[in-house]
Amino acid sequence: MQLLLEKEHQQLIDILDVLDKCVLKGNSANQVVKHLDDFVTLAGDHFKNEEKIMEAYKYTDITDHKKEHARLLERLHTLHNQLSKGQTPFGKDYMQLLRNWLEAHLLGTDKRLEEFLYKINAGSDEKDI
Repeated sequence: MQLLLEKEHQQLIDILDVLDKCVLKGNSANQVVKHLDDFVTLAGDHFKNEEKIMEAYKYTDITDHKKEHARLLERLHTLHNQLSKGQTPFGKDYMQLLRNWLEAHLLGTDKRLEEFLYKINAGSDEKDI
């Protein structure tokens, strides 16, 4: 379970790296949108997985964690829609926003979840989810 979350975290970082290279090379808006699509899809799937785990283990901060997920998805969908319609350029500012969010989420919100799960699972078998 925790390995799944770690794998998904790495995949999110990898997609951001690809997106960043795409932006730095000045690739087309269509290519940027495609990589952003991949990021949004993986983030949504990852959030669902995390939320299932939080529910299964009755995580005490689940409400705030879910709100953070919802806020990011809303921002990502808004950005995606604007890009798709050519209403906004995607550049370094957006990349920095995504990287800052991911870093804060991984080192803050997800770290607290990880510590909670570690305490729950210390000395016992993990639940099947």
